[in-house]
Amino acid sequence: MSEGILSAIHIHPVKGCRRVEVGAATVTGSGLAGDRHWQVVDAEGACVTQRAEPLLATVETALSGVDVIVSADGHGTATLSRAAGSQGQATSLIGVRVEVTDAGDEAAGWVSGLLGAPHRFVAAPEDGYTPPPKIDQFGQPITFVDLAPVLVANTASLDWLAKRANEPFGIERFRANLVIETETPWAEDTWATATLGGASLEFGLPWPRCAVPQIDQTSGERRKEPAVVLKAHRWCDSTSLEGTLKRLVEGNALFGVSSAIGPEDAELRVGDQLTVTATKDPLLPSPA
Repeated sequence: MSEGILSAIHIHPVKGCRRVEVGAATVTGSGLAGDRHWQVVDAEGACVTQRAEPLLATVETALSGVDVIVSADGHGTATLSRAAGSQGQATSLIGVRVEVTDAGDEAAGWVSGLLGAPHRFVAAPEDGYTPPPKIDQFGQPITFVDLAPVLVANTASLDWLAKRANEPFGIERFRANLVIETETPWAEDTWATATLGGASLEFGLPWPRCAVPQIDQTSGERRKEPAVVLKAHRWCDSTSLEGTLKRLVEGNALFGVSSAIGPEDAELRVGDQLTVTATKDPLLPSPA
């Protein structure tokens, strides 16, 4: 069953920093090539995102072969390279201690100057790491994503929310990897499996949203929306899930859907058709 068209591919080379829009992407064993291979950590090695440092939204990222170039107005540029640093450990967003590669003191000085306190850039293992079983939906390694290898968003769902919101916002606020253009709001809640270009997708949870979608991805300023419209129309009070996954979604607004992706080396291109091969009952009733 044809459901939509891949209208955009977003790669986030550094977790919490600006996206790179690409016309094509390659699937790896842990998601999409180049996506969230780096993250910012504080002096204790804990992951730092826009929730604590909204200024990260103003950091431009660019892929340069296997390296990443970061830049920000008034701060010049820095290069993140696995070849530059030493091995160590850091904590991912989901609290897992991960073997990492540090980008070195020059890159650390750059981000520390930007944020006004000691921080460093670290890279995830090249093959990703395994999330804890209690929150692992797919059995697929991940990089420094929140939890799932890729996040998928539906333009029709965005449009449905935007028409009911008090201020404008775009799809970039939700920091999804794959943006699917469809005619049906909240259709993604019912997708179980699909094909997209040369890849296969297995869908998991509709995604709980933190405060990051309130941060303007150009200025780094915090806004009221989309939190208000999400709470009004996409709030999850209770679910049939159990354990940690239940705690993950209950008491949160949901937008987008988590997904595993494969096989390795499959290619995705903007314009590819999403064909849903199996469906499931939605976790939330459709507000539409």
